[in-house]
Amino acid sequence: MELELLDIKNDYVFKRIFGEKEDILIHFLNSVLNYPENEKIISLTYLNTEINKDQEDDKETRLDVLAKLNNESFVNIEIQVQNTYEYEKRCLYYWAKLYEQQLTSGKKYKTLKPAICIHILNFNFFKDKDYFMTKIKPLDTETRKVFSHDFQLYFLEVPKIPDQYYNELDKWMHFFKGASKETVMAMQTPEIEKAFNTLEYISQDPIARAKYEARRKYELDYNTDMDGAREEGFAKGKNEQKFEIAKNLLINNFSIEMISKITDLTISEIEKLKNT
Repeated sequence: MELELLDIKNDYVFKRIFGEKEDILIHFLNSVLNYPENEKIISLTYLNTEINKDQEDDKETRLDVLAKLNNESFVNIEIQVQNTYEYEKRCLYYWAKLYEQQLTSGKKYKTLKPAICIHILNFNFFKDKDYFMTKIKPLDTETRKVFSHDFQLYFLEVPKIPDQYYNELDKWMHFFKGASKETVMAMQTPEIEKAFNTLEYISQDPIARAKYEARRKYELDYNTDMDGAREEGFAKGKNEQKFEIAKNLLINNFSIEMISKITDLTISEIEKLKNT
């Protein structure tokens, strides 16, 4: 019987592959960042290799991959299956935390290094473009000159990948899409083959499969709760009902930004409610 492979877009599986195999991650990063040959990433240090106890079945936990590169940049990679309709602000918050956390006590601003956030999305986020990759940096709106290279956001939208692959990044996107073993072997890219072999290995591991299913269940439950709460919030128009819903969401550890999105209450109203 043919082995049923786990979905690479599950964040638990993604971290098992890219958060444990340095050569795989380096090749992927070089495919995304596309640095000149003399600036290619050659080594990195993982900053969050451990998957903590109960983390795989905690719907609020981000199982992302965080590393420091040999050029001293910091990179965070997250895979997101479903659009939560808060993703724009969420991306900015993740970048801000990655940048801010570098400045430990006693350090000066000049020690800050570029913070790079890569988001692999299983949905169409940028509706006005067809190409699957979007790179964002701050620009002077008149001169179009880059203000700072410290701020870098990359978005890779899996549904937009071309039918054929033309470069290494295209190949990785086909892998995320669920390329067959035959397709992967035809790519003739050792790192992607190794990633696929790792996927096959953990797909046969009953413990890994159980953790995958637990993580998947909690993600589905979270999305269902969020959709239900949003529908309830918009269906009930009275402020007291909105406050009641907000209280319940706070108890269930929804973010203030998400509660505001669901209930139409302002951030300040929710913060007051949280402190009462």
